[in-house]
Amino acid sequence: MYKSVEHRVMTNPTVERFSTAYFLCPSYDAVIECSGDCPAYRNFSFGEFRQQVQEDVKKLGYKVGLPRFINDIY
Repeated sequence: MYKSVEHRVMTNPTVERFSTAYFLCPSYDAVIECSGDCPAYRNFSFGEFRQQVQEDVKKLGYKVGLPRFINDIY
């Protein structure tokens, strides 16, 4: 389970800041799911997410992202 943390970066206006991505690309079979009783998004695989992003970019010219996976059950 991955729990997001609050983003609290304090920048220094005199020094350049570098960011590094971690946990960037899980296995295409990895299931992404919300925890809790009322999940905001339905379960989906990382491969399903990547395929949807590619389709959106091809058809619309931009990435839609997570709104494609909103849970309509609740």
